[in-house]
Amino acid sequence: MRQKAEAAALTSPATGDAPAATEIGQLVALFNAGRYVELESRACLLVERYPDSGIAWKILGTALQVQGKEGLPALQKAAELLPDDTEAHINLGNTLRDRGQLDGAVARYRRALEIKPGYAEAHNNLGNALQDLGQLDDAAASYRRALEIKPDYADAHSNLGVALQALGQLDDAVASYRRALETQPDIAEAHNNLGNALQDLGQLDDAAASYRRALAINPDYAEALDNLAGLCIAQCQPMMALNVIKRSLQIKETEEAKSNFVACVKHLRFTHDDSDIRVTLVRALTELWGRPAYLARAGIDLVKLNPDIGVCVARATSAWPLRLSAQDLFGRKGLTALASEPLLCALLNAAPICDIEMERFLTLARSAMLEAATRMTAADGKVGTALNFYSALARQCFINEYLFMHADGEIQEASDLRDSLAAALAAKTQVPVLWPIAVAAYFPLCSLPFANQLLDKQWPAEVAAVLLQQIREPEEELQLRATIPRLTDIDDEVSLRVQNQYEESPYPRWTRTTPAGKARNIAGYLSEMFPLTAFKRHRMSGSIAILIAGCGTGQHSIETAQRFEAARVLAVDLSISSLGYAKRKTQELGLTSIEYAQADLLKLGSLGRSFDIIESSGVLHHLADPLLGWQVLLSLLRPGGFMRLGFYSDVARRHIVKARSFIAGQGYGATTDEIRRCRQDLMDLDKIADFGDVLTTPDFFSNSACRDLLFHVQEHRMTLTGIDAFLRDHNLAFLGFEIDADVLGAYRQRFPADRAATSVGQWQIFENEHPDTFRSMYNFWIQKAD
Repeated sequence: MRQKAEAAALTSPATGDAPAATEIGQLVALFNAGRYVELESRACLLVERYPDSGIAWKILGTALQVQGKEGLPALQKAAELLPDDTEAHINLGNTLRDRGQLDGAVARYRRALEIKPGYAEAHNNLGNALQDLGQLDDAAASYRRALEIKPDYADAHSNLGVALQALGQLDDAVASYRRALETQPDIAEAHNNLGNALQDLGQLDDAAASYRRALAINPDYAEALDNLAGLCIAQCQPMMALNVIKRSLQIKETEEAKSNFVACVKHLRFTHDDSDIRVTLVRALTELWGRPAYLARAGIDLVKLNPDIGVCVARATSAWPLRLSAQDLFGRKGLTALASEPLLCALLNAAPICDIEMERFLTLARSAMLEAATRMTAADGKVGTALNFYSALARQCFINEYLFMHADGEIQEASDLRDSLAAALAAKTQVPVLWPIAVAAYFPLCSLPFANQLLDKQWPAEVAAVLLQQIREPEEELQLRATIPRLTDIDDEVSLRVQNQYEESPYPRWTRTTPAGKARNIAGYLSEMFPLTAFKRHRMSGSIAILIAGCGTGQHSIETAQRFEAARVLAVDLSISSLGYAKRKTQELGLTSIEYAQADLLKLGSLGRSFDIIESSGVLHHLADPLLGWQVLLSLLRPGGFMRLGFYSDVARRHIVKARSFIAGQGYGATTDEIRRCRQDLMDLDKIADFGDVLTTPDFFSNSACRDLLFHVQEHRMTLTGIDAFLRDHNLAFLGFEIDADVLGAYRQRFPADRAATSVGQWQIFENEHPDTFRSMYNFWIQKAD
């Protein structure tokens, strides 16, 4: 479509001293033949001969553009010399839009329409630029004007459908897409967009048919494959989704395909090895396709399916809790297999290992490493291929905050090795390569006397990574704490107890966050998340003020800052330790839009600030009065503003309540040693006591997370009935839950009349019927009345 328009533009009337018509005809022939290099050369000569000829500059700009070269200056010159040439302004507008200069593009399209008001293509292009700007109502009006002029304009019908879909007018969007396809049945993009609208309407089978029709027209249409994969996930068909994702990744590695891969394997359990998935999982973990915790379960399955590693895990599980020698644990090939398994090392470096059998094997492997390190002398400096595995194991121990169980004699042996390492550093003598790795698997190296001297030595890359994690990064966090301001006093009794817990155990100790997608405005984001929910749209000009109330270690604040365009984020928390971690990770990513501060959210009203968006997930239920905290946050939210909240579900946490009751009855403390002991007792009791999924949830597998899960000093649980009452009392509009697509699909089957899925009362019924629906939390969005 673009090439035909540009070819026509070359023949536009010229004024003044200009090339002859025959010469222009020859250049059009070159364009139509695809001889763009020759066209550029001839156009350059034309500009030299006719420097004041707009048509000459237009031809040169077009020649450059079709080759992907910089054609903007030539097109600007053409528009300047041809102020009344519609095509000159259209060409320039298209180029500006491609470069993201949307306001300039709009101005050029409007100028073209002043010259030629009945130009349907110009109205359509103007609509595209307005849609890019988020001005959806104006974009829809432009498309409709194009269709008044040219009723069978398929592109305008399709584009109008996109605008209407973004506005939440899904039935009208479907009608527009169908009208486009009546005119031009083989537009793959229109079939794909129709599928999106049908999926948002819950018509999943029809949506799948539309995606497949798009793929029949264009088998390499990556976006349609990505959408079909997402639909398969929503229909609880993860293996079918995985096959579609594989095909999509082969064609084009889109962010959507990578995100779908993470969402898909999150729900899969592997009982047979798959080398392709194994390789893709390594990439997903190392290239940050999503949160590593979402990939851990599937990755552990595949690691255990490695026969040489699987037999080692089986030996450890069978012998537990007896300590095995390296020979008895690893056998003849086990240690080599461990060191040469990229997926295992990627998992150990990325997230806590959330599998009891694998944890027990790694616990015994750590003991074997300690035994090897204790025997090693400075003269014996070779570890061989095992260094890769041992270093990853040490990093894993730091990530899970030393949660692995140990015998009294073992920890004494590790303490003795730590003392030997400290003495060697003090004496500045040679240090065996395995000593710092083995010590790092039992104690954070930053706690070691003279630890910084380790940074001055030359080490293999695997060891250097451990030193970065355990010495340099904690030191940086300590320095950053001093730069974080305190906005309010913290004197509430409950707030002080909660603060103390997170100072001792910042949570979560994450390594990587989800990749940053394209930043969007809040209305566009919520329209995509809740396509059938009606809410009031406000044009928020300039920067958007966002408050993260209870930001913890920064994963939440970073993802929010990356999600919304023009975001200026204030992220507050009780714990200065958590804030130091958050600020380090933020600086690591080069983000400058987040301001961190220590504060009690109950006193934020004293700041005299207000916000367009407030997010507080997993925080209010740790207050003495969660609803009072909610009211404080509402007082800071601007009229028409949006709020995202997360509360524990009373129904979903029934097994956690049972485990907490057991813990209280046994009198366990909340120290790391007591948490270690308690976990082992829970594992031993699991076969005779029903603790549900407590022992398989990822939070069970690191110290701070387990403390947050089972030992928290203050916890409330909510019901949807209670939340619904608060929403009604405060005139708040409920927009919807953040929930997996398959759960949303099941809800809509149960309550088909609630198309938008916004009846909180009916969600309470659904949860009573499916008690694990909100096993994480109730995460939902609301809007404050104007």
